[in-house]
Amino acid sequence: MRVAATSVNTVDTMIRQMGPELPLSPATPALLGMDFAGTVEAVGEGVGGFTVGDEVYGCAGGLADLPGALAEYMAADARLIAHKPATLSMAEAAALPLVGITAYEGLMRAGIGQGKTVLVHGGAGGVGHVAVQLARHFGGRVSATVGRDEHHALVETLGARSIDYRAQPVATMSPGTPAAPASTSSSTRWAAPTWPTPSRPRR
Repeated sequence: MRVAATSVNTVDTMIRQMGPELPLSPATPALLGMDFAGTVEAVGEGVGGFTVGDEVYGCAGGLADLPGALAEYMAADARLIAHKPATLSMAEAAALPLVGITAYEGLMRAGIGQGKTVLVHGGAGGVGHVAVQLARHFGGRVSATVGRDEHHALVETLGARSIDYRAQPVATMSPGTPAAPASTSSSTRWAAPTWPTPSRPRR
């Protein structure tokens, strides 16, 4: 692929800081960069579903012995890429893969489904804002914590009810707990719904 755009993820900075102490960290010298978007320049023998000129994106390198995306060109396993949605720019597509995978995996492991109650911590963050949208797509009733006043509007635009965790610690919430006053004046913003106490997330 000819790389048009790439993005920097937390794991990229961890590789730089921790080096070989981080599992799957590539040996130096290495090409870093996991997420990318670009155009197919050549197709390997036996590869189907892609042709030269296709616009693609994916999370396809930068770990272990896989060359990364911080280059003009990169080779990638066809199983790790997909056709880029026409509605996304190259830059937007390159920012999506790893956060999208993380959000999707988390929701799947939590058993997301129609009518399920979902709490997303950091709903305005990289993974969080994608998790909110995916949870809504799968029919969840979504709430999301935020820590800045300007983030209320963002998570509400994405379809979640915003919770100002500064007004009331989420850990103190339980069924029947009254909502704390929201820190903004909007009547659609709220500080604390009531739900069963969540179980500790799996690692």
